[in-house]
Amino acid sequence: MVEAVAYEFSQVEDFLNAAEELTMPYAWTRYDLLCLPPSFPYGGMENPCLTFVTPTLLAGDKSLADVVAHEAAHSWSGNLVTNETWEHFWLNEGWTIFLQRKIMTRVHGDDNFFDFDAIGGWEDLKESVGLMPDKYTKLVRCCCCCCC
Repeated sequence: MVEAVAYEFSQVEDFLNAAEELTMPYAWTRYDLLCLPPSFPYGGMENPCLTFVTPTLLAGDKSLADVVAHEAAHSWSGNLVTNETWEHFWLNEGWTIFLQRKIMTRVHGDDNFFDFDAIGGWEDLKESVGLMPDKYTKLVRCCCCCCC
């Protein structure tokens, strides 16, 4: 298991370096990963200095490593600067997803990666909002194009 985790998340140092180049130096001195049992209910969960991950992320091809990039991005947007109340929690995740995409774009060396990932995120958002009754969302659908 240790070897699989080490292989799958071998780009973590690259993620942190990219985030530092994009923002500012990492403030927490050390960054570690702890792979928890499969019963851990989330893909990942950030804490200053430590991210918990589930073994369900061990795909064998690093295709789910962006979860760790996301959790590491919380070291800047979420652990250093965060929302005061739950009303604006979306800012925490919004900035973190933005930084995650910038990190992965830099690590992959392909500017198209950001756009491709953002399109997937937009599709996921539309699907999620479509499942909710209107009273639970304030998403305003535009009427100027066919994007939504």
